[in-house]
Amino acid sequence: FGQNFEKWSYQLGGRLESYRVDADYNEEKVYEDDYITLYPSGFLTYTPSEKNSYQLSYSRRVDRPGFSQVNPIRQVTSPRLTVAGNPELDPQFTNSLEFNYTRKLGKKGSLTSGLFFRRTTDEINQVFQEGEEPGSLFLTFTNFGSNDAYGAEFSTNYKFTDWWSTNSTFEVYGQTMSGLVGEEFTEIENTAFTFRSNHNFKATESLSFSLFGFYRSKAKSLQLDMDDFYFLNLGARYSFLEDDKATLSLNFN
Repeated sequence: FGQNFEKWSYQLGGRLESYRVDADYNEEKVYEDDYITLYPSGFLTYTPSEKNSYQLSYSRRVDRPGFSQVNPIRQVTSPRLTVAGNPELDPQFTNSLEFNYTRKLGKKGSLTSGLFFRRTTDEINQVFQEGEEPGSLFLTFTNFGSNDAYGAEFSTNYKFTDWWSTNSTFEVYGQTMSGLVGEEFTEIENTAFTFRSNHNFKATESLSFSLFGFYRSKAKSLQLDMDDFYFLNLGARYSFLEDDKATLSLNFN
């Protein structure tokens, strides 16, 4: 439901969802879940002029465990690593609160900056334990306690020329994570950032190129220290035959 009042507008919504899953192995029930949940959302927008707008929003979402994460059957993926799911896993829920400011840059694009706070409860994560054999590891999944993330995000979409356009996002965030790792309660503070940039180049009416890059800084979880990570994709797309009935694409990752 939404309404507009000149420079102000709001929208309220909710999704009521019934979810049920049953998993059997050799006629024995190994995993089941059944619940009804409401996912509310709300948006409040203030637009003082054609070029400027402000928005405050709230939403709730769910991330359910996949079947591989709840499958108790052990899989030996290598001589030193055994993996098994956890049938006791619960879904994780995230409540998000965001405040964004958007500035339109004429016909060429826009710039958005914002602040956010997200709280995740029963966060699903990997847990490594000592295996049965010396030097081996056992990997399973569990629900940690909570994960509070807060930070800022900056994004832009801009058309530099008729043949070059971009969409880029930079996000910096801090996290407070806590939960049980085995029998031990653990809590850590973590600061990290991510950057992604997508560029499209139009060489001719039939030929175009794309460049996408992603970078994530070093980060920590309750049990792991993760190195920084980057990803690059280069692409080309060519349309041919009458009325562009055929397309040839080439990608490199």
